[in-house]
Amino acid sequence: AQAGMGMHHDHSDHIPKRFEAMGADLPGFWGQPSSSIDWCERNYVVTYYVAEFFNTISNIGLIVAGSYTMCTAYKFGFEPRFYVLGAGVVVVGLGSAAFHCTLQYWGQLWDEVPMVWTMLVWFYVFLRMTKPGSVLLALALFAYGVLWSFIHADGAYTIEFQVHFGLMIFVGVYFLRNAVLRHLKVPFFPKVTDLLQPSSLLEVPKAAELKMRRMAHWYLMYILVAFGFWLLDQFLCPHLNALPMDIPNPQFHALWHLLTGANCHFGLHFVMALRQSIRDHAPPATEWSLRGLFARCVKTKRGTSVFEQKRSRRSPSPKREVFGGRQRGSGKAKSRSPRRRKSSVSK
Repeated sequence: AQAGMGMHHDHSDHIPKRFEAMGADLPGFWGQPSSSIDWCERNYVVTYYVAEFFNTISNIGLIVAGSYTMCTAYKFGFEPRFYVLGAGVVVVGLGSAAFHCTLQYWGQLWDEVPMVWTMLVWFYVFLRMTKPGSVLLALALFAYGVLWSFIHADGAYTIEFQVHFGLMIFVGVYFLRNAVLRHLKVPFFPKVTDLLQPSSLLEVPKAAELKMRRMAHWYLMYILVAFGFWLLDQFLCPHLNALPMDIPNPQFHALWHLLTGANCHFGLHFVMALRQSIRDHAPPATEWSLRGLFARCVKTKRGTSVFEQKRSRRSPSPKREVFGGRQRGSGKAKSRSPRRRKSSVSK
């Protein structure tokens, strides 16, 4: 029941893959794990009802990132693909929490299957960045997702899933790099001095594009650091649970969750800001805070949020425009118009 290609249909009595030979696990509410993998955090140590407590609560970052994306997509009137992308990240966070809370096979599938589907939506967003939606492309990605889901649901093949998802991340980073080169028209890797420069000092030509590139860099950095913690949690597991002076396990897999939440936030707001820039024919609009450590997509100067569009449709009369110091549509102009029509008739 570990990372093999054999056929598995009963997951109730198998032994999951572990990263330390003998653990200090306690009995818990959800019973014996039926998942194909059991992570380094020892089970039911914090509470009787949650198998891996820190690995469970650390998924809050994914849920917040996806929810904020859906709110931003609605506020600025993005296409449905961005709602689906944000919702996918939320489902991944909930599924990961269910998996680590229960260590059951159904929770593992809830975690891993949406990860692949969300990456497929990520591909779709990049492939249609400058174009309207494509039913044919959506159906092709949907068919791939269905096929993979049926194969994976048969056995939750651990190694195969990890290699497959790693390749998907690599392709996603490739799309991100191409977007920087093609649409922002700036080199993907700048000088070291540019990376250390605060975003508030980027008051130079292509400042908006350079800030977008920085978002791409944060996306890449977070996933690389997260992957490092993910590896350390597995290879150093026996040592992490036996640190000197009774130092508790630093919970590197929980850090992986938190960092991937930040990674998703930067990636989601990068694609929204880029799409909005292309749609509105305006420079990409981002807002930075925390001394350049946090960024989000904001409305372009030429863009209009859906709320402002609704207000403009409900407005009883258009606003008066001023041309050359005179108001267009003023009462004085209306009083002259009948005389001009009368004189033209008399002529």
